Amino acid sequence: MSSAEIIKDVELANAPTPHESMDTVSVSGSGKGYVEGSPPDKKTKRTKPFIVLVAFCAALGGLIFGYDIAGAGATFVMDGFQYHFGWKCQDSDPTCVPATNNKINADQGFINGLFGAGAAVGALIGPGLADKYGRKMCLLVAAISFIFGASLQAAAPVISVMFVGRIFAGAGIGALSMCSPVYIAEVAPEHTRGMLSTLWQLSITIGILIASAANLGLQHWDNGWRISYGGNISFAFILLGSLLFMPESPRYLKAKGRDEEAREALARTRYEDELEEELEILAQECFEEKKLGVASWSEIFDVTNKMRYRLLLGIGLQTVQQLSGINAIMFYAPTILNKFFGSSQAIRGTFILNTINCLSTFITIYAVERAGRVRLLVSGGIIMMFALITTAILSSMTQTSSIGYGVLVFAAIYIVGFAYSWGPVVWTVCSEMFPLRARGKATGLTTFSNWTFTTIVGAVFPKASDASLSGCFGFFAVIILCGTVMVYLFQAETATKTIIEIDESFAKHQPKLKREKWS
Repeated sequence: MSSAEIIKDVELANAPTPHESMDTVSVSGSGKGYVEGSPPDKKTKRTKPFIVLVAFCAALGGLIFGYDIAGAGATFVMDGFQYHFGWKCQDSDPTCVPATNNKINADQGFINGLFGAGAAVGALIGPGLADKYGRKMCLLVAAISFIFGASLQAAAPVISVMFVGRIFAGAGIGALSMCSPVYIAEVAPEHTRGMLSTLWQLSITIGILIASAANLGLQHWDNGWRISYGGNISFAFILLGSLLFMPESPRYLKAKGRDEEAREALARTRYEDELEEELEILAQECFEEKKLGVASWSEIFDVTNKMRYRLLLGIGLQTVQQLSGINAIMFYAPTILNKFFGSSQAIRGTFILNTINCLSTFITIYAVERAGRVRLLVSGGIIMMFALITTAILSSMTQTSSIGYGVLVFAAIYIVGFAYSWGPVVWTVCSEMFPLRARGKATGLTTFSNWTFTTIVGAVFPKASDASLSGCFGFFAVIILCGTVMVYLFQAETATKTIIEIDESFAKHQPKLKREKWS
């Protein structure tokens, strides 16, 4: 099926051109629209340094989230946190009655579960803000919501205030996780879109590493847990300051008919000799998308242009990402390792895992455009599955320190597999696989599914791991096996493609046991 046929399928083939000077518009084999006889030059691929800076700033939301993952999880084994909320009693207080194990498990589940629930709400609200008021406004509101929630957590006098803070902080992170990858994908040129989109996941791993390093010292201070929950407020303020110079998404501005603003925004992120060509391509894509207006919710689930197929695939990717166990390990690594070692050794072991997590993400930055999305997801999924199976076997044995070191090694192998594949690549794919007119709503739904299962895992894992830690790892292994098969059969390659080319890729793709092309 040709690109022209794809456009016809969405009732756009007979649309007039967006510029009077474009008397004849064709769609090349590459999927880009241009004036006939003047094809775009795809040989020269340059990236303006300002784009990289902007992408890093937008990805600060990931750093905020990563800091929360490692910060919150480690507080569960900090004496100061346990004393403050009555989980454990100090020897100097003979009247204190420590909380029961069920109460502690419930509190841990609420702390992580309510964060995920708030994030799910933020992911649903985010698309409305992003589509109506712009990507920058969505980032602004999300950062403010997080600052408010994190402040409540850091100052929480009782556990109920902590719970409220988790909801607001989660809502901010949920909106950031929906909007930041989309913003980066829309400001980046096609040849670096995948690489720059992985900055979201890289920032998460850096945030995890910073908090994990801080926890090594904070664990010895009674009020150290307050910084574990509130230290990332500083990153949120940096994001707010960055919004002053970050341009609005040119695609969003063009879709809203704000042509001069779109030109100005694009001029800041492209070289001067690339500007006119990029504007022509952007005009073609946005004009075709705009013919039908912003997609309604019913259209998001329609079969036209394989929207339902893409949406279910995106939801599946985000669901597997969470049910494969990454946040169970990231949130509860200190608690898991504490079953085999003491609390200090558990926090040091967690720091090692988080360092590996951060360094492994750089593999994606190098390989995401060279190897393609599908190859990374499949290879990473296989590594994760075998590591989880081995960890499940080890966890079923007597919980000695020797077994604990084995769990630590295979957890590290699992994290390597996740960090270069299902961590960053899922966010990249979901930010680029939908047409512009449907991107806000569709990405919001896929992000909502991610946070829904983050909530479930965060709430259920404490009690489930108490019942059978080995069973939890076995469940995660089955899920990643199913996800890997799903990607191999159903995921069309989207690396380095324009919006029209991605439409064509999904229209042509048919599930086969032997894939003709990996990238």
